[in-house]
Amino acid sequence: MPQAKPTVLILGGYGVFGKKLSTILAQGPYKVIVAGRSKEKAEAFLTPIKRKFPQANVVAMAMDWHREDFAELLKQSQANILIHTAGPFQGQDYKVAKTCIELNIHYLDLSDGREFVTHIHELDDKAKAKGVMVISGASSVPGVSSAVVDHYAKKFGILREIHFGIAPANKIERGEAVLKAILGYTGKPFQRLEDGKWKTVYGWQDIHRQYFGDNVGLRWQANCDVPDLVLLPEKYPMLKTVAFYAGLEVSFLHLAMWAMSWLSRYKIIKNWANFSKLIHAMSRWFKNAGSDKGGMYVKLQGSSQRYQPLEITWLLVAEQGHGPYIPIIPCLILLEKLAKGFIAPGARSCFAEFNLEEFEEAIKLWSMYTTVEEKET
Repeated sequence: MPQAKPTVLILGGYGVFGKKLSTILAQGPYKVIVAGRSKEKAEAFLTPIKRKFPQANVVAMAMDWHREDFAELLKQSQANILIHTAGPFQGQDYKVAKTCIELNIHYLDLSDGREFVTHIHELDDKAKAKGVMVISGASSVPGVSSAVVDHYAKKFGILREIHFGIAPANKIERGEAVLKAILGYTGKPFQRLEDGKWKTVYGWQDIHRQYFGDNVGLRWQANCDVPDLVLLPEKYPMLKTVAFYAGLEVSFLHLAMWAMSWLSRYKIIKNWANFSKLIHAMSRWFKNAGSDKGGMYVKLQGSSQRYQPLEITWLLVAEQGHGPYIPIIPCLILLEKLAKGFIAPGARSCFAEFNLEEFEEAIKLWSMYTTVEEKET
């Protein structure tokens, strides 16, 4: 790193995920710039942090990546690393990443947008020429999910199917940007690999119940569009099926979203994302329902090295409302690897950029645990 104490700018630094990153990094060997559209909101967020951690080197900055002065403000910040948490990323261009490359600033983002993450490699030549790291999708997907698959895929002679999903707790803070991203593909068609063919499915349909262990129980799941639906078949060409799901803990809310998906599928409602502010406000009516426990699972199916049917299910459970820390853990891991010089320059998705052991070591800071079940017949 160019400085002994690197400067990390968190774009969207007082949002749901940004403020968790800011709080953690403020305790470490970094100068942290909490950037967002409102300097007043950033300063209000930082007040208790400065009180709790008097030695923290944290400052607030007004910055909007949509504005023409973004590049100049970013240059003035003298940041070495930018972490982009200002979603939704669906429909965003690469203005932030391109500006970082031009200014020799390393770049990470928490995107789960399929097109955004899978096309970030288009910036690879420019990033390498500048010696800059540009990694997209340093989040639950594809960051964590790919680390799990990369770890257990070695046990298969033939890996045929991957099914995975998340089930967040209801009693957690939810940002409007995350909700807007989900609403944007609710009832909308997208392609995924099924039985060896690319098939059109619809967001928030194909609802079913998935078991997340005794501590979490059965949770509703439905179709979601994520980068892994493209990245996994590219990495493992023998795959026949890749499906990702997500769901809401409170049955009424999940089934309401399912009903909304049909209105969008039949073009009665063009895009539910246009109603994100209203729906986000309404979701607060149910904030005391459900629990503070959530989970994530990854199931791999195929044949073992001994040509016997093999199924491996990895399960992550988060308690005490700690689930929202999962999407930021990949950034924390990558920042540490970057500081040690373990990450090559270039632009790419966060696909197996860290290993499962590193992730499972990191989650020890929170109320989380993992289990693994292997079935070979």
